[in-house]
Amino acid sequence: MHRNVYLILLIKGLRTFVFGIVSVLTPIYLAMLGFPPIYVGASLFLMVLGNVLSNILLTWFGDVIGRRRLLIILSLFMFISGILLFSSSLYPVMALALLIGNISTTGTEAGPFQSIETGVLPRFTGDRLGRILGVYNLIGYSASSIGALASSLPAYLGNNIHVIRSMYLIYALAGLIMIIVYNTLSGIETTRRDLGLRGLSRSAVADIRNLSILFSIDAFGGGLVTQSLLSYWFYIRYGVSLRELGVVFMIVNVVTALSLIIAPLIAERIGNLRTMVYTHIVSNVFLILVPLAGTFLGSFIFLLLRQSVSQMDVPTRQAFMVQIFKDEERVAANAITNTARSISTLPGSLIVGDKRGGKLRLFKAG
Repeated sequence: MHRNVYLILLIKGLRTFVFGIVSVLTPIYLAMLGFPPIYVGASLFLMVLGNVLSNILLTWFGDVIGRRRLLIILSLFMFISGILLFSSSLYPVMALALLIGNISTTGTEAGPFQSIETGVLPRFTGDRLGRILGVYNLIGYSASSIGALASSLPAYLGNNIHVIRSMYLIYALAGLIMIIVYNTLSGIETTRRDLGLRGLSRSAVADIRNLSILFSIDAFGGGLVTQSLLSYWFYIRYGVSLRELGVVFMIVNVVTALSLIIAPLIAERIGNLRTMVYTHIVSNVFLILVPLAGTFLGSFIFLLLRQSVSQMDVPTRQAFMVQIFKDEERVAANAITNTARSISTLPGSLIVGDKRGGKLRLFKAG
C-alpha cells in the first residue's frame, strides 16, 4: 500500500480522536461555565458553520492555494482554536475558537480534511478503494470512540473547570502534529487551477447539484441528533454524568465502527446506492424509538441499534462519489456536497438548543 495511504489513515485517527473528546466535552463544559442552553446551541452552530466556511474555501480556492498548503493552514487553525479554548472562558473568544477550529459536532466529520482525503485516496488504492474507505472510516469512528472515553478523564481528576479546560491542549497538539504530517504528503495536487466549478463538465456540475440536494435533506435530520447534542440531551434528560457519557459514546462509536467494516461487503453484493438507502430506513426507525423509550437504558439500547446501521452509508457514499466523478473533479465534488450537508445541519443545534420557560424546548425532562 502506498505511503500516503498510511499517513492519511494515521492522521484520520488522530483528528477524529480529538474530535471525539471535544464533541462530548464542549457542551458539558459550556453548561458548567453557566452558559444557558441557547448559548450551547449557538456554540454548536458555530462549530458546524466553521466546517461550512472551510469547505467553501476549499471549493473556490483549494486548487489555487494548493491542497497540501490548505490542509496545513486548516491544521494551524485547529492549533489556534485549542489554545484559545484553553486560555479563555470569555464567550466571544470561545465563539471565535469554535468557528475557526473545524471542530466536529458528531465525533466524525464532513469538513475540508475529509473532502480532500477521500478525494485523493483513489489515486493510491486501486481496486481496493471500497475496503480502504471502510478502514478509513473504521479508524475514524474507533478513534472517536476512544476520544469520547477520554472526555470523561476530567471526572477522575477532580472534575473542575481547570482540568476540563486543559483537555483543549490535546486538541491544539493534534493540530501541530497534523501540520507536520500533511507537510510530508506528496502527489495529492491537481493540474486544475480553476476557481470554484470552472473547468468541470456540465454533467459533473449537474451530478454535484443533485447529490447536494439529496445529501442535504439527510443531513438536516442528522443535525438534530449530533453526538454533541445527544451528549447534552442525556445530561439534561437523564442526569448522566460526564464520566458515564464518556463510556456511553465510546460504546456507541465502537458499534458504529464495526458497521463500517460490514458496509463495503454488503455494497459488493447489492451495490453502493442500495446499501445507502436500505440501511438509512432501518436507522431512522430506531432513531424514532430513542426518545420514546422513557428510560436511560432503553434510549441507550435503541441508540446502539441505530448506530449499528446509521453510518453504513458513509464509505458507500464515498465509493459512489468515486464511481461517478473523475480524479480532478472529486475534491471539488466532495467539498460542495459536504458543504451542503454541513449547511443543512446548521438549524439543528439552534432548534434543539432553543430554551423556553427554563427547560429545553424539545428535550425537556418528563
